[in-house]
Amino acid sequence: MINIKEHIERTKMFEDSILKIDNLTSSHILNLSRYNYSYAIFAIIDENNYEKAKSYFFNIALLDIYNINTFQSKFLDYDLPKITAVLLSDNWTYLEKVYSKLRYESFYIDEKTEEKKPLLMDEMVLQGESAIWCNTVQFFMANDIQGIERNLNIIETLTLPKLPKNQQELKLDYEFYKALLSKDKGKCEEILEQLVSPKIHKKRNDNAVLNKYVSQPALGYAKLAWRQGIEVEVNSHLIPKEILPIEPLDKYEIPYDFLKDEIL
Repeated sequence: MINIKEHIERTKMFEDSILKIDNLTSSHILNLSRYNYSYAIFAIIDENNYEKAKSYFFNIALLDIYNINTFQSKFLDYDLPKITAVLLSDNWTYLEKVYSKLRYESFYIDEKTEEKKPLLMDEMVLQGESAIWCNTVQFFMANDIQGIERNLNIIETLTLPKLPKNQQELKLDYEFYKALLSKDKGKCEEILEQLVSPKIHKKRNDNAVLNKYVSQPALGYAKLAWRQGIEVEVNSHLIPKEILPIEPLDKYEIPYDFLKDEIL
């Protein structure tokens, strides 16, 4: 098993290789996003540099925006750890005005008519499909109470009844959203404690190096609670308390040249 310093060294080599490619794909962008997540965790646990970590978390947000705008990536269908990681950047103005509005627009081929038909994220959310989880976090980013309440109703009536057996732990996410909306600090803390419990943490954090240090989406949820004025406290090293206070950086940089013409 490699340690985190070795992991970061390998990650940097992979990043350098990708940045030499002329025609980046959606997969390349997703990988760059993962690499920045690794750098952020390393900045937290090895350097105690929370400002540096926030810069890396913001890089993830910029890469996500590029990936949807350029490739219509559908990571919002499944990647809660990604969307909760960007919360840790503390760039709330950008998250509220830009990231919270991210939506993919894709298509599918009708099997009967063989026609190309639109596949819109908002439509999937209204049907209670998996995009509703990330979309609900987006509504919290924007402090859109009406949107949150609508999604919670959809989750309760459409999503949870058909939740697969291997995704039953998502009921905790639903309960957390409800507790956060009602500003129930005790309930939020109770659910966060469950999310960092060994069984659930192991299932939802499959990186064998990074899962020793942080737990997602629990860490991002704790940050979101602080943003809502609920200063949760969780007795776990997997939720490093030093990054929870809301302290935006004075300036956020664009990390890659290929982003500079596309972002902001």
